[in-house]
Amino acid sequence: MLVPNHPIFRNNAVKHYMQSREKDTLPRFISLPIALFLWALLGLLLVVGLLAWYEQIPTYAVGKGVVLGSQFTTPSAQQEAVAVAFFSLDQARSLHVGQAVSVQFDPSARPIKGTLLSIDPLVSPYTALHRYDLDSNDASLITQPSTATIVRLENISPSQYVGSTLTVNVVVGSRRVISLLPGIGSLLGN
Repeated sequence: MLVPNHPIFRNNAVKHYMQSREKDTLPRFISLPIALFLWALLGLLLVVGLLAWYEQIPTYAVGKGVVLGSQFTTPSAQQEAVAVAFFSLDQARSLHVGQAVSVQFDPSARPIKGTLLSIDPLVSPYTALHRYDLDSNDASLITQPSTATIVRLENISPSQYVGSTLTVNVVVGSRRVISLLPGIGSLLGN
């Protein structure tokens, strides 16, 4: 008996099978909306990184001090209050006469403006207590050799604040925001 020469698969089925094998299909791991969201997130991360790289924030030298009595003011400036503030010795090179300062009597209070009038680069605790006529309550302000500065306080009544302790902030430079991240600051040399 003669067997007809018919293939066991139809031609259309074989053609369809061959076409599907020629196409490269990639697996779909995520949907299109999620992919777009991740690209947008990456773009946002790059923008924030650039801002953190280029944006500068001020750095401060911080000192503690006390408002001095009228014996430390000049006769022509009796209406101005002056204070003595003590800074660590390593901050002395950043301080300059005439620099603007920000003074606070209370951390929650609004800062008061002032100006550095003079700088004594090295003062011992004993010398500071006697030179500035500080009492025993103010002895905790200076416990080691420090830099003493005289600060003129603006718009302050000298008689009202004599003996009050204060915090003095002096802008001494700036640094990049990104240097505040742990590990990155040491790489940038800060």
